[in-house]
Amino acid sequence: MTLKYVGQNITRPDAVQKATGKALFLADLKLPGMLYAAILRPAYAHAKIVSIDVSEAEKEPGVVKVVTGKGCAKKHVYGDNIRDQIPMADEKVRHMGEALAAVVATNPHAAKEALKKIKVQYQPLPVYVQALDAIDPKAVPIHEKAGDYWHLPCFTPKNGSNLANYYHLIKGDAEKGFQSSDVVVEGEFKYPFGSCAAIEPHGSIVWFHEDNTIEIWSSSICPFIIREEVARVYGRPESDVRVHIPEVGGCFGYKSDIVVEQTIAYIASFVPGYPVKWVATRKEDFTSTLLGHGMLIRMKIGAKKDGRLMALKTTVYHSTGAYSDTGVHVGNAAAHNSGGAYEYPNCDLETHLVYTNTPPIGAWRGYGHPEAMLAQERLIDILARKLKMDPFVLRDKNYLGPGKETALGEKLWETNGDIRKCVAIVKKAVFDKPKPKEDADYCYGRGFAAVMKSPKGAPFSSKGAYVKFNADGSVVVNCGGAEVGQGLRNVVRLVAAETLKIPPERIHVYTEIDTQFSPWEWQTIGSMFTKQGGRAVMRACLKAIEQMKQTASQALRCDVDLLEYDGEKVFLSSDPSVNVPIEKLVRGYMYENGMTVGEVVQAVADARLPRYSGYDEKGQGSMGVSYTFGAQAAEIRIEKKTGKIIVDHFASSFDVGRVIQPQQIRGQVTGGVVMTIGAALTEEVRFDKDGKLVNPFFRTYRFPTIKDAPKRQTVEFVETPGTIGPFGARGIGEHPVIGAPPAILNAIYDATGIDFFEIPVTPEKMKRALDAKADGGKR
Repeated sequence: MTLKYVGQNITRPDAVQKATGKALFLADLKLPGMLYAAILRPAYAHAKIVSIDVSEAEKEPGVVKVVTGKGCAKKHVYGDNIRDQIPMADEKVRHMGEALAAVVATNPHAAKEALKKIKVQYQPLPVYVQALDAIDPKAVPIHEKAGDYWHLPCFTPKNGSNLANYYHLIKGDAEKGFQSSDVVVEGEFKYPFGSCAAIEPHGSIVWFHEDNTIEIWSSSICPFIIREEVARVYGRPESDVRVHIPEVGGCFGYKSDIVVEQTIAYIASFVPGYPVKWVATRKEDFTSTLLGHGMLIRMKIGAKKDGRLMALKTTVYHSTGAYSDTGVHVGNAAAHNSGGAYEYPNCDLETHLVYTNTPPIGAWRGYGHPEAMLAQERLIDILARKLKMDPFVLRDKNYLGPGKETALGEKLWETNGDIRKCVAIVKKAVFDKPKPKEDADYCYGRGFAAVMKSPKGAPFSSKGAYVKFNADGSVVVNCGGAEVGQGLRNVVRLVAAETLKIPPERIHVYTEIDTQFSPWEWQTIGSMFTKQGGRAVMRACLKAIEQMKQTASQALRCDVDLLEYDGEKVFLSSDPSVNVPIEKLVRGYMYENGMTVGEVVQAVADARLPRYSGYDEKGQGSMGVSYTFGAQAAEIRIEKKTGKIIVDHFASSFDVGRVIQPQQIRGQVTGGVVMTIGAALTEEVRFDKDGKLVNPFFRTYRFPTIKDAPKRQTVEFVETPGTIGPFGARGIGEHPVIGAPPAILNAIYDATGIDFFEIPVTPEKMKRALDAKADGGKR
């Protein structure tokens, strides 16, 4: 298929506004009569609240209202999957970032000063930071009556236990698979807590109007879920709740759920008639929103001597934090995707989702895949060594592809992509040349990881698009997808331009999401917008074209199926000189006497993933539908005297079906690689034994800078068209973050002969391991 606009580099429509500082983010917004909230956080990670005295705070200058959570657990419980969340602590606190009380004042300084006057008495309770401690039968329940919470039928919270959910997938017979295996390898892998750490922290403004409507502004990517849950909690019809999403300064996952909006709504409900604004400090963005990861994974693989994989056993212990609603699907996804890019005939995969006294876990770019594939790709390399087989040969014997079946029981086809082509590209870039020899200062290594990513959606999930033609033939497109830096708006422009056969310069796309005007969208997550949102845009454009043809059939007095459209006019296919310019059709066709026929050209459409489902009694189901495969590899050197790991070259190749915008997709990959090099080598949110987050600042939470970026990146794409996305395109947003940690750890072994089973591998850890090896393992 020859395309005119798709595959071209065009300037982002938000580029000028952002480059000149004129784009409006939440922190930039100021509304008439605005008040400001400051929130008190508890001194303990787990404690009963004995008393809260706010009397002195109420006397402070500028204070309008002091709010506590007393009684809110009876009326304000919320959650999309498990309603275990409340906007403010009531009777007990469950983590040290929880909202305990709030001050509403005329300015931020007055609100923060008044917080110092609030006095709280606590009765401390045992604190659990890790899942294995919290799941102990003797552990004190963090939620005493978790089983009483409303939850979707597929989840299993229990009273008197910290087990928030248990998920189990069975494919074939894993026990027999291991019995028939000639070789078995296993390991325990740790993917620690991390933060998405977007440059813009979370924030929200909520305004309870005098007419009983509620208006919300938020730095979020799920406005319609916010609207739905706030309306339910406050007993309003959804039409009376309006949510605005201004420009969003980064997401990477943790803005994809209700995070702070219910808390700010609860605070604002005490001062009706006034908008209340709260923006997280950097510390609060760590302690009081959502974290990522927090997984301990035990994995076992069985194989035949010839390398055929026979069985997979995966057990995930997920420290989901004080509330489980936003983490439950992450843990499940880690289990059912733990086979990675390989076919296993026999699988026994389970996740224990466990309440802990830490901030709740939510989405982090990759959604369960990075954690599971760290374990999978490390064990595949270890298995190859045990079999004395080339790891590329071992992998090639077992790749998923046409005719193969995933752990979920989904059969794959050629249109799901070709991982082998991706592997060949990466292998040529990294491995088809001699490895540098160890010298006095450095040892050198190369490592590989295969990548598979499925979306994480919901059976009802859809994305909408509204296309409107203007009188001059230019077009406006409105969607509900959130732009978080990924270039989503250019995808909309290019897909619309290609479908409508008009230059993208004549297409204007939305810059703000407003639930009163924007088409419905569930959430902008799972690397699904190009597939679903792009398809919705294409469908709406095709509807608009059909409207013009219908009107032209009346103007030209011929059957509609005899007409064609070329972006400038609708014409008779047998005689193109008989035509009507689109400018004369977009508002209906007007005859010389002024009579007008036909519709105004504006169309709405949406798109779902076909046959997406929940899971059955075996934990299987149509929960992948659209897969993207790829390959990644790292060339590293390790400085012997310091243990510093330097990534000299990183190669990535993904079968994306169709490249929509080359510049942007390359940026997605290179940026994702740098991000996840941080996960592999530096990033970890740390807690002490009392549940205090000890590094909630950028100076102590060490994420990568330009100095840590690979000296060189190779990025190439394979284009095996899919059948769901526009022009065959598949998702790519999260995929680049999956392969770097296992590839780097495999490269570390290649360089040193040392296996690591957890990240980050900091210079200190690497130096200790090198010293221990030099001492014969005595250290």
